[in-house]
Amino acid sequence: MSSSYPTLKSMGISSTENIEKFTLRYENSQDVLKVYYRREKGSLLPKSKKFKFGRSTKTVLADGGQQTYRQVQEPSLIVVRAMEELEQIVGKQKEEKVTREELINEIEHLEKVMQNKISEIKHKINALK
Repeated sequence: MSSSYPTLKSMGISSTENIEKFTLRYENSQDVLKVYYRREKGSLLPKSKKFKFGRSTKTVLADGGQQTYRQVQEPSLIVVRAMEELEQIVGKQKEEKVTREELINEIEHLEKVMQNKISEIKHKINALK
């Protein structure tokens, strides 16, 4: 199982059979790979794991005749290999049409997260008085 996914194993991902989906986004000059797992209701195991990868910067010749150079950022080889292995596990993910209900659920979840964070910060402020 894990021997066929050496990159994921090196990242600490061992239960590849429980991987449900993954996302990759670019944030603060880093690639952020988030792996989501299928979990039974009430499971204490995390539903997701997040991995951050820096990008390498290379200087390349932009225009052969002008001798103009520019800097290009490339994703880490590890994140590229991890994506290939994840695609083997869950299959190529296609862009799905987002439903109104999914967006409402996402907003409601974000509101809860923000409210909890605001409460936490207010509690810290009150503790400083």
